[in-house]
Amino acid sequence: MKSHTAGNAMSRAGTEAVPLQQDVCSASLGLVCAVVVAYYPDEEFITRLRGLSPQVARLVIVDNTPAECAVRQLELPEDAANIHLVSNRANLGISAALNQGLHHALDAGCKWALTLDQDTQCFADMVSTLLGVSQACSPAPAVIGGNYLDPRSKHPKVAIGEAASFLVQKTVITSGSLVDVRLALAMGGFREDYFIDQVDHEFCLRARAHGHQVIISRKPVMTHSVGESGGVRLPLLGILPNHPPVRKYYIARNTVVTVMTYWRREPEWCLRRLARLLLGLGGMAFLEKQGFAKVRAFAGGIVDGLRGRMGPCARESVLRPRSGIS
Repeated sequence: MKSHTAGNAMSRAGTEAVPLQQDVCSASLGLVCAVVVAYYPDEEFITRLRGLSPQVARLVIVDNTPAECAVRQLELPEDAANIHLVSNRANLGISAALNQGLHHALDAGCKWALTLDQDTQCFADMVSTLLGVSQACSPAPAVIGGNYLDPRSKHPKVAIGEAASFLVQKTVITSGSLVDVRLALAMGGFREDYFIDQVDHEFCLRARAHGHQVIISRKPVMTHSVGESGGVRLPLLGILPNHPPVRKYYIARNTVVTVMTYWRREPEWCLRRLARLLLGLGGMAFLEKQGFAKVRAFAGGIVDGLRGRMGPCARESVLRPRSGIS
């Protein structure tokens, strides 16, 4: 593990602007493979891809949509020869889809995988900005998260800074992150038994446990919203993501497993996560629609997390909830 002194030095350096080496950034674009996980994408999906495709050497769409609604039925841009489609014809979970993307990036000879959600709107300088951050940070981190603007709150994830400035983080979200491909695969990739939710946080904590840095750019590189609209606003925590009952199940289960795994190494992060989980429980019980169904799913997730029951949710009460009490 790196010393705390080294980490603090990097954190201080990351708050200062470092000039971008534009020629190096342009030459490095061939090192990036974008991995976009699709699941019932909206009508603007292809439009968003058009803005991303010119920035990367290869763009891999890993489609988890069931066969009858798969992305293959959409018209992919004919002029984008670098787009590759992986059609799973079933929902294998976000972690399995990301691992498929990592292997495609490795086969393509790319150093970095840019992992993205299907609804993220990438800025035109996203890749060059993140690569500039990678040059400014030494040694190179395992994960470079992208600062983003939330269209609902109108606030950035972290305070905005110059193009190549960054902050050291415990964890960052999957979407908009550059992930070192070989390092990620050497660590075992993303945990597929998580299926969905907390996959990014666990991966970042594991990278830190292996002695690697996780950072985030201070310049925004995308617009992105976590969860659906209509979440509750809580003091100190802001607006919590609004999710259906099955997502509440995965969030609760996987948070419990992550905390049990990393509480000795990352006690502060784990305490904050548990506090957020418990406050979120109160919010969903009294302020969100389908409150009863969500609380029941949440409780099921806690139980399964403590018992180590992982993989896709098998609880019928969660998958097919009765009408909840709002």
